[in-house]
Amino acid sequence: MTLKYVVALLGIVCSTVANADPKGVLFKVVLKNGDQIVASPSAVGEFGKEVTIELSQKMKVVAVASEPNGEGNSLTSYKLALFHRGAMQPAREMSMLADLSKSPSLEYSVPGTTYRFVVVSRQIALPRAKG
Repeated sequence: MTLKYVVALLGIVCSTVANADPKGVLFKVVLKNGDQIVASPSAVGEFGKEVTIELSQKMKVVAVASEPNGEGNSLTSYKLALFHRGAMQPAREMSMLADLSKSPSLEYSVPGTTYRFVVVSRQIALPRAKG
C-alpha cells in the first residue's frame, strides 16, 4: 500500500470518527407506591459523569455509567433515596454490569414501605453541539 493510500484511509477513518454522534446514557426512573406510579422522571448524561434526578418531597437518584468495555458492558451505579415520613431517607447504593444497548433495569423495593424504584438505563446518541 502506498503512502497516499494510507493517508487517504486515515482521512476517511478520522472523518468518520469525528462525525459519529457522541454516546451517552439515558436514565429513566419509575417510582411506584404499590401498583401506582408516583413519578417517572428521566435524565440524559455523559458516560463517567454523575446524573442527579430529584423530585422535591418524593425521591432522589444519583446515577453514573462507565464507558462500555470491549464486550459492550457498562458498570452502572445508583444511589436511591426516598422522601418518607417527612425526611429524605438514607440512600441505598446499588450497581450492575450490563449491556446498555439492551435497556437493562434495576429494581429496589424500599424496606418497610410499599415503594419501589425501577431504574432503566440505555445507551443513546447525544445531540451534537452546534457551533
